[in-house]
Amino acid sequence: MSGCIWKFSQYLDDEDLMFAHKVMVTYKLAGEYYGIGEKPMIRMAWASGAVYKIGKRVLIRRDIFEEYLRAHQKQVDKLIEGDEEKLLKIFEAKAKEEHENE
Repeated sequence: MSGCIWKFSQYLDDEDLMFAHKVMVTYKLAGEYYGIGEKPMIRMAWASGAVYKIGKRVLIRRDIFEEYLRAHQKQVDKLIEGDEEKLLKIFEAKAKEEHENE
């Protein structure tokens, strides 16, 4: 195996290895692998800048998309691991704001 994937080989199955060989994937394949629905997959792929259109075919560049997922997971983890009271205040403020807009 090339790269660093061999370091995690005990955690990987055949599906992971086949997916790791692909540089570009379709919405459907990425959604099935990551367990994300089609609409959120499309939104996140475009937000990450990983979308490439080749004719009518739309492909996602896997390395850019995974970097985007990691960055956003870290933001969520920081909020969760941080001050719980601060997180609660943020959610309460958003709820009040949405309620006032109605």
